Amino acid sequence: MNKHNGPKFQTATTLKHEILAGTYHSFIFETKNPLIYKPGQYISVRVTEDRINAYSIAGNDEPNKFMVLVDISPGGPGSKFFEALKVGEKISYLGPFGVFTLKENDNAKELIFLGTGSGCSPLRCILDAALKEKNIQKPITLYFGLRNPGDIFWQDYFKKLSQEHPNFKFKLTLSRPDESWQGPTGHITDLVNSDFSNMNGYSAYLCGNKEMIDEANNILALKGVAKEKIYFEKF
Repeated sequence: MNKHNGPKFQTATTLKHEILAGTYHSFIFETKNPLIYKPGQYISVRVTEDRINAYSIAGNDEPNKFMVLVDISPGGPGSKFFEALKVGEKISYLGPFGVFTLKENDNAKELIFLGTGSGCSPLRCILDAALKEKNIQKPITLYFGLRNPGDIFWQDYFKKLSQEHPNFKFKLTLSRPDESWQGPTGHITDLVNSDFSNMNGYSAYLCGNKEMIDEANNILALKGVAKEKIYFEKF
């Protein structure tokens, strides 16, 4: 892609590699120049000589640093690349790309976010921008689905966000809980189905596996969310 007249690869240095929980790894990268992106976008990382994979930007604390979340459970070339990535090593990437971003002018009266696993990565970035930068005051709810207690990550972050912003609610559910789990169980689509009766005028942002997105699309449509106000990215 970069051998002729295509996009030019950029490089970033690994500042931090942290295992958050289970198979979920978080990375902080530093770039020479600020990475200019819209919250929700992704970069394409070269994981082998002839393969690039897409990874959403989870956020940044400084202009020349950004975070990426990776689930290594698939075990493919991307998983192996990131699992072995060490602090100080560089990555090559293209981007940012993507249109899965906050739609500020769609006149939604309430925003619903649904994320499973690493699909919560772009949602965190969008939520940060909506609440901290744009100071959006309309009701916002994040439904975050994971399998078991050993998979839980970012729970404290989103709880703190809900304490700082009264219009934001955070709901974490586990599909394979053990006896220690006291929170909601089942799929996030089950929670949405039981929490709402009429969602006319809402906008929804979905990110995760195909099954969740397909099911959520059906439920949201039945609840009254307009098709053009359901935005999604399949992982």
